[in-house]
Amino acid sequence: MFVRRGIVVCYIFALLAATGIKGQEPSSQLYGCIAVQPFYNISQHSSDDWFGTGIAVTIAARLEASGITTIALSSPTDSEDTSSGDSVAGTLGAQWTINGSYQRLGEQLRITARLLEISSQTVQRTITLVGLTKDLFSLQDRLATELTAGLGDSTLRSPEPEQPPDQSVQGSDGTQSLPADPTSPATARPEPSQQSNGATQIGILAGRPSIRPTRISTPPLIDGSLDDSVWQQAARITEFVQQTPTDGAAATEQTEIFVTYDNNNLYFGVRAHYSDIELIRANRTDRDQTFSDDTVAFYFDPFVDQQRAYVFSVNGYGVQADSLLESSAQQSMATGNSSSATRPGSGGSSPGSGRGGMGAAIAASMGGPPIGDTSWDALFSTSGTLVEDGWTAELMIPFKSLRYPRRDPDEPHRWGFQVTRTIPSKNEAVVWAPVSRGIAGFMTQMGILEGLTDLSSSRNVEILPTFTSIQFGSLDKATGAFPTETQPEGALNLKYGITPNLTADFTYNPDFSQIQSDIPQIEANQRFPLFFPELRPFFLEGQEIFTVPGQVNLLHTRTIVDPRYGAKLTGKVGNTTLGALIANDEAPGRVNDLTDPAFGKTSQIFVGRARYDLYAESSVGLIATDRQFLNGYSRVIGADARFRLGRTSALTFLYAGSEHRDKEGVERSGPTAHVAYNRQGRNLSYGASVDTVDPNFWTDTGFVHRVDTRSIRTNASYRWWPGNKVISWGPLASYGRIYDFSGVLQDEQTSIGMMSTLSNNIITIANVNRDMERYEGVEFTKTQAFLGGAVSASRRLSAGGFLILGDQVRYSDTPFLGTAVSSTAFLGLRPMARLNTDLTLTTSRLHDPRVDELVFDVKILRTFTTYQFTNRFLLRNIMQYNTLNKTLGANLLFTYRVNAGTVFFIGYDDHYEQGNLLDAVRYPTSALQRTNRAFFTKLSYLFRF
Repeated sequence: MFVRRGIVVCYIFALLAATGIKGQEPSSQLYGCIAVQPFYNISQHSSDDWFGTGIAVTIAARLEASGITTIALSSPTDSEDTSSGDSVAGTLGAQWTINGSYQRLGEQLRITARLLEISSQTVQRTITLVGLTKDLFSLQDRLATELTAGLGDSTLRSPEPEQPPDQSVQGSDGTQSLPADPTSPATARPEPSQQSNGATQIGILAGRPSIRPTRISTPPLIDGSLDDSVWQQAARITEFVQQTPTDGAAATEQTEIFVTYDNNNLYFGVRAHYSDIELIRANRTDRDQTFSDDTVAFYFDPFVDQQRAYVFSVNGYGVQADSLLESSAQQSMATGNSSSATRPGSGGSSPGSGRGGMGAAIAASMGGPPIGDTSWDALFSTSGTLVEDGWTAELMIPFKSLRYPRRDPDEPHRWGFQVTRTIPSKNEAVVWAPVSRGIAGFMTQMGILEGLTDLSSSRNVEILPTFTSIQFGSLDKATGAFPTETQPEGALNLKYGITPNLTADFTYNPDFSQIQSDIPQIEANQRFPLFFPELRPFFLEGQEIFTVPGQVNLLHTRTIVDPRYGAKLTGKVGNTTLGALIANDEAPGRVNDLTDPAFGKTSQIFVGRARYDLYAESSVGLIATDRQFLNGYSRVIGADARFRLGRTSALTFLYAGSEHRDKEGVERSGPTAHVAYNRQGRNLSYGASVDTVDPNFWTDTGFVHRVDTRSIRTNASYRWWPGNKVISWGPLASYGRIYDFSGVLQDEQTSIGMMSTLSNNIITIANVNRDMERYEGVEFTKTQAFLGGAVSASRRLSAGGFLILGDQVRYSDTPFLGTAVSSTAFLGLRPMARLNTDLTLTTSRLHDPRVDELVFDVKILRTFTTYQFTNRFLLRNIMQYNTLNKTLGANLLFTYRVNAGTVFFIGYDDHYEQGNLLDAVRYPTSALQRTNRAFFTKLSYLFRF
């Protein structure tokens, strides 16, 4: 019962804690800025040295989140004399400094902090706290709260000087860029200013570029041209530097960004210049499918907590894309390094399996700006057009589509902000706020969007009714008949913005019809269950909140098969991110036997999540899951943490326990645990992780790949960045061992290889694996070779794939070591801007050398074709043939999409199977026989208030 009580107690505690810290945030109009110095270690215990930096970073993050400009000094204090640090702070423009010391006294820890005015050397405030060393994190949170409380007092603040209406961009060097005519070419771009060596951007955004948008009364017409008068008044960004191929180098093409806003929306104008218009890659495609195109993207971190960013992008035709970027995801993409990639052949998704397809896979591998989770869809407006020297675009992003801190109308917001531009034909990605490969993470290197005031306080209310009609038929194998049935259904989705940063969702009878289908995976000779990602919109939105580190997925919403209704609460209160999900699933009660106790019954699911943000990309959290059906239940409660350690390293933890009782009354319980350390640097990256999954651990709401394991995994890579034709290259290696709980070695994995990134969007990877695998008590030693790559040298053509050769265990009652060949090859064709075809061939072949016999030879051929008549009207066709069970499927879909919520579908779905495999008597030939067919229509219309 400990899990059941823990679920209730911990989640209520998290809610109360979040409510307790909710309140009015301090004003952001601090005169000047505050410098925070690492605290001095009086005890001189070397094991405690990291306390000083952690305390300083926590205070700096709290100040920054409150809208106060902050500088964090990077050099640790080696004495109690802080005068040198004060001098550096004054040189950097700070008017105030926070310093202090800490001392371990047995099991206790004494921390003293001082707020000092630099010019007069007057101590304005001194705070001393004493507590247990094990309570360091709560002590430093309390210290930050008490030290920063009341900074709105007149003794520390003075009115912010008025800015002229056309004052636009301020960089770290204090220079100003004035607006220019947006329809004229950009002026020559000066060299980027150098950052001071005395400050760091870990956990804060001090010294980063900033932009103050102008406020307008008349909004621009979003038509893709920049001829509205508002763009003459808009704040302007023109200084960009490369992220790839050479971080920090000057951008090779001119870019102009115009920024303005009113009460309800942010407005952006884009002018992308080209020295050669043949470089432009622009296609008319569906939303979220622009990864292979030239795009401009905008990143927003409204809470400046560096935990989550909203991403909006547009291409030359105005095709929009949006995503959510989590701090724990995409870091390797942001820095161009990868030390924790999925091992080839280890059961990860095949290339092109994500929503963005192969274009997203190539874009991610090139080391440019992170893409994020594209399953998130927001309501915003875009338009674009090709012009003589490039392309122009306009975006209107409603504040209702974002979550941001609540402030008084006259209190300015300060958000983390970044602008990026990608030019695939040159392997180039440029950023406004410089991003270094020497720092792990992307959000810690963003700039600042400041000065937004009097934002609309109206609460976001969305009503999304959906009407679906399906006529479907299935082959009756007993009689050969093909009966059909028509089934109309209605659904309702509601969204209510309780606050600008806390949202409630409700869905009734949600329709999850055949608009999308799972990417095919080879099912032959699989030892462990295959993972299929979530595709349903209701469960996709906010799913990143429920993510925890480790080998076990504690919430996999595909286990909620057919919900009658569902509700969610997601958002942020103070420093606490909250998530709650309830659902009622009808699928378990769908049994044919009327006398079965399960007949007509439903299961109830609850998931609760709370995550407290400590400082930059660092947090602690709780998660609880509960599923009940009849007398059975499945419950999990867990705690997790992530700590960023300096510029390049991170430490993650998870501990969770489960209690499970099946319908027969059999009970079992057990824990799972995870700890991992990862370092991602410009050249050297490495990591190690330890995971345990108890033999009796289980969850019906998550996905457990394997139980009864104690594993250790290590990996390392080194990359050189020569530039020119070879952008980067270097070796990589990994080693791992998996034991069961009785101490028997089950798997040993060794891998060495090489990875390179070349010009013309070419990536290559090759490695050799030497493994030991124990199956059914038999020890098998395997050797495999992996070769993969991809190229996207032109707008019209992309290609790639991978090949695995070597030994493979045959998983059967009488296992043996066979010779295997598996591969995936893809080809992307874009003969015109409106037409796109992706061809994918996945194969798996196993040969038994003992008897020289082919065990199986499976091929799956899939074609995915779209024709974009307009930005709203799309025709899509999917064809798929599987040689294992001789099945053929076709899916034709017409889509008319007004926005992310209002859409109309007409579709046709048809499936065939080889006749003599269905029934050799009734169908004696190998001709294909129809097994399923469906016509469907779906209309959803979004009402937003």
